[in-house]
Amino acid sequence: MFEPHSAPLQQSPQFARALRTYGSVVIGTDPVILQRSFGRFGAVSFASRATPESVANTPVRILNGETPCPRAYRDAGFRQVITPSHIAEWSLDQPDLRATLHPKWRNQLVKGEKQQVQISENIWDGSPHELFAQSVRLGRQRGFTSYPFKLLSAFASQNAGGAVIFEAYSQDTLIGACLILRHGTTATYQTAWASETGKALQAPRLLLWRAASRMASLGHSTLDLGIVETDRSAGLARFKLGTGANLRQLGGTWVRLNSRQKKLAR
Repeated sequence: MFEPHSAPLQQSPQFARALRTYGSVVIGTDPVILQRSFGRFGAVSFASRATPESVANTPVRILNGETPCPRAYRDAGFRQVITPSHIAEWSLDQPDLRATLHPKWRNQLVKGEKQQVQISENIWDGSPHELFAQSVRLGRQRGFTSYPFKLLSAFASQNAGGAVIFEAYSQDTLIGACLILRHGTTATYQTAWASETGKALQAPRLLLWRAASRMASLGHSTLDLGIVETDRSAGLARFKLGTGANLRQLGGTWVRLNSRQKKLAR
């Protein structure tokens, strides 16, 4: 059963359940608030993708904001420390989802559909999968990190049917895969990988298109494609935005100091 809300993954009850199973200290669920250790500041409460209004009367000290409204963060007692990033959100409740694709993206998809690539869909139970080993390897090469496998596995185990892996095969060989996490009316494109053969056969587009179509059929209105970085990952940015997804600015990272921390910071 999926709660009817449109919160981002990090603020969903599904993610809160996964965090607890993973071993994180969750001290609030509306909004989802974690308690972490931050060096000399000790245990500090933290919220990701939350609005300033939702944390105004909470103990949250570090906030990755959901909305770009600096005045609201300042009014809630926060000070900005990191500028906002941007995400791509693909609206799935379209009368003709295929028509929203950028022409070049759609042409590449059509090219891939003419190849003998088989796409399968499987509810993930949290067990090991080649996708995650490949994702870790790519992350090390490109200098980025994702959620730990054990946390994603906890999400799958604690939310029946909430984690779906789409796989691409060519001549019985796995050439690509992606993980979709379902939470309320939103789904998140969490992790993806394709081999060189898979890229040549347009497996990334085939997988994302099948995943988006399936999520739309299940009633999800938005597919969160994650962070877009045009400077560091221009190719990936074009891939995400080529779906017709909207580019949206988040709120940045903010810190709220209590009286004791203010003294330490001087």
